[in-house]
Amino acid sequence: MQADLLVAQQPITEGTSSAVRTRAGACEIDIALTAAAVSGVRDLVRACLRLWGLTELDWRATLAVSELLTNAFEHARKEHESSVPVKVVLTRTPDGVFLCVSDPDPRLPAPVSAGEKDEGGRGLVLIKELSNSYGCSSTAHGKDVWATILHSA
Repeated sequence: MQADLLVAQQPITEGTSSAVRTRAGACEIDIALTAAAVSGVRDLVRACLRLWGLTELDWRATLAVSELLTNAFEHARKEHESSVPVKVVLTRTPDGVFLCVSDPDPRLPAPVSAGEKDEGGRGLVLIKELSNSYGCSSTAHGKDVWATILHSA
């Protein structure tokens, strides 16, 4: 599977350092995340789902990874930095996939009440709607924010 995934994909984005590791049922992406790199990571997640025969999970998983990465870029990136080191892990489970985004910011996300005209503040609500379960936890190097996306019942 590793060769199939890596051959099928272009670099995440020019000028971004990244490392992709795959093994049966798992894909790990270490990336210096920029705003431009989000779509490339989303494409890698889509490619994994396709290779695993899980295309029915595509729109929920790709939207969830986009949201988690955007949150990491916005909230974990240090002021005046152009990127933030992030790890994305996508793991196949018997019933779907487990998606985890790790970043160096120790602050756990908290739901906020977004107004009708607010541009942000809906991330966790969106993740809750897209996933069957989600959560976050502190780590020695920051935090993990995760979501489980299962086949439709």
